[in-house]
Amino acid sequence: MTTLLWDVYARCYDVIERLQPYRKMVGELMAEVPEGPRRVLDAGCGTGNLTRAVRARNPGEIVAVDLSPVMLDRARRKKPRVTHVRADLNGDLAELRGRFDVILCGNVLYALPDPAKTVAVLKGRLMPGGRLIVTTPRAGAGVKAILGEHVRERGIVSLWRIILPLLFVGVINARLLGSDAHHFFTRSQLSELLGTEDIRTTYSDQAWLAVYRAI
Repeated sequence: MTTLLWDVYARCYDVIERLQPYRKMVGELMAEVPEGPRRVLDAGCGTGNLTRAVRARNPGEIVAVDLSPVMLDRARRKKPRVTHVRADLNGDLAELRGRFDVILCGNVLYALPDPAKTVAVLKGRLMPGGRLIVTTPRAGAGVKAILGEHVRERGIVSLWRIILPLLFVGVINARLLGSDAHHFFTRSQLSELLGTEDIRTTYSDQAWLAVYRAI
């Protein structure tokens, strides 16, 4: 997807925060973050939802990176005391200094040209004992199960105020999920990519949550 389309996407993306499955996924991610990490990196921070959530884990420092200026601008508006850096996860992240105790990578790897290269770079930025926490869509993922779970828990009326931006996000997600240019891993493929067996489903079973722990 082009940078321009990511920028347009950013203007509607936060509507998904109102979906119960999304909130659950964020909670599951945060449960993998130990209390009081010295440094946290949100790699591909988007509009800053994970960045804001990780503040509750009392980190010493949070650094958030994204390639889209519009995504970063929206993330900055949430003001969670974060250093925001424009950087390309396809590169070597030379813009960043030092290593991190926790690196979050939420629904990013599937959209990168070379996920294995990015994973290697991120692993190289972990402190000994640090964690790389990843979510990424499963092969065959779709929005129907996510909306279904939300409606079961909150009722269909809860959708009426968000239906238009949600439809826009759904259209872009459908394009992403149907693209041959993106990577949708099986469990075994993700295990091999990350070097971990700590993998389970999240987001109404439409995504994987994986945790790699550095030695």
